[in-house]
Amino acid sequence: MKKKWVLKSLFWIVLFTIAASFATLLLVSYQEYTSPKNVYGSWIEIGTPSYSTEVLTLNSNGVFRNNRLVSTQFEYDGDKIVINTGSGVTIYQLAGTTNSPQLKRIEPVMPLQRFIKQGYESTVENDENGDPSKNRRSALSEHFAQP
Repeated sequence: MKKKWVLKSLFWIVLFTIAASFATLLLVSYQEYTSPKNVYGSWIEIGTPSYSTEVLTLNSNGVFRNNRLVSTQFEYDGDKIVINTGSGVTIYQLAGTTNSPQLKRIEPVMPLQRFIKQGYESTVENDENGDPSKNRRSALSEHFAQP
């Protein structure tokens, strides 16, 4: 009888330990996923001419647009970045891949704006005017051109 009780107790202790370890692992993973450090750095606007390219910098001091402070804080939930400024709320969404991290502005909707993290600029092709869509258009027209 005592041996049965010891085995049951041991089973529940092991089960509780595994459950607690799994819960801790989930919590740590979620906190790491939503950490603002994942988006820290400079983000360079793509699809614009080089003379009017905007650089968005996110760090622990706040948000800088073209080296000018626009907000002292931002919110990051693992998917979206929310920036409150005197001009209103701007929301960016993570896009791209791990090999080409990008931000897409979703609020305000116009004008369209996309950024790529500094250091990954070579993963996006631009034409001489900075517009990647022209490369796609010319590639399509060449593909469907009649010989």
